[in-house]
Amino acid sequence: PVAAPRDLAILHWQASALDRVRSAAETGRLPHALLLQGPPGVGKQRFAAALAAALLCQDRKTGLVACGECPECQLTKAGSHPDLHWLKRPEDRKSISVDQVRELSERLSMTSMRRGHRVAIIEPAHLMTRQAQNALLKTLEEPPPATLLMLVTATPSRLLPTLRSRCQRVEIARPPRQVALGWLAEQLEDPLSTETRERLLDFAGGAPLKALSLAPHFEGLEGQMGDLLEALMAVEADVTTLAGEMLGEGLPVRLDWLEKWLERVLRLRSIGQAETGLTIPGNSTLQRAGAEVNISAAFRLVDRVREARRLLDGSSAPQLLIETLLLDFAAVFAQKGVNR
Repeated sequence: PVAAPRDLAILHWQASALDRVRSAAETGRLPHALLLQGPPGVGKQRFAAALAAALLCQDRKTGLVACGECPECQLTKAGSHPDLHWLKRPEDRKSISVDQVRELSERLSMTSMRRGHRVAIIEPAHLMTRQAQNALLKTLEEPPPATLLMLVTATPSRLLPTLRSRCQRVEIARPPRQVALGWLAEQLEDPLSTETRERLLDFAGGAPLKALSLAPHFEGLEGQMGDLLEALMAVEADVTTLAGEMLGEGLPVRLDWLEKWLERVLRLRSIGQAETGLTIPGNSTLQRAGAEVNISAAFRLVDRVREARRLLDGSSAPQLLIETLLLDFAAVFAQKGVNR
């Protein structure tokens, strides 16, 4: 089970993707499987839920838009429609297993409980094991009638080529920047300044839903990481203590912040503030350090952050890994030296 959407509509920047699917449906060419792909935080799951609701809706007038009021839509909103199946990774596991896929295939082979379409959404699809993907291939080779499978992923390259080839791809792209900023401003309960919203959207890679999820903690994150960088630039920086402050549940987001800060510095150094209208986040110390940093060294630090993120998965010594990363930062930015 998953949380039911508050409404059954797509996000407005997804209209072109819906038009593509609608055109196929109206001409009788709706495939039995869709691969919904796009970067994290652009609303792929929302699109899948809206499309599923439209197919299950009994009072749909035109196009693939759910009425939102009929009994089928009410069941979909409540997350209890018997012909809508969500397949997700269990919280205590790292992948979607072959047994989960086999169970789903068995359910789809049964008669529709509501005498209409049956829809299955696998999200994120790239977390299926190789065995699970091979099991799903059997269903795609002989799909049950009136059934739609939707595979949702930000990394389609992790799916088997044979699996991708049996799905029609639908790209869910990032919206234009101003569209994303406008939507974000409408959704935020606690308003942020225009400059902070722009930094937040940049931090989220232009993905509005990701930015919205990060918004409540973003200013605190900027303050914490700004203080950490400033401490690294001090004469006597205690790297062990600073690494300990970075570790914990929010470590991936803190690494993202370091990478995005460096990328912003590099963009300003390469293009110039007058052309971009951007500034370096942080106080005058950070802004001066960013404006004076060696560009080649900053590029190397970006690579080190990405390498640290990759090595952290399964690392038995995260403290040492982060200390090494911060020593690299200190070597580039510190005024005189560091103590480990």
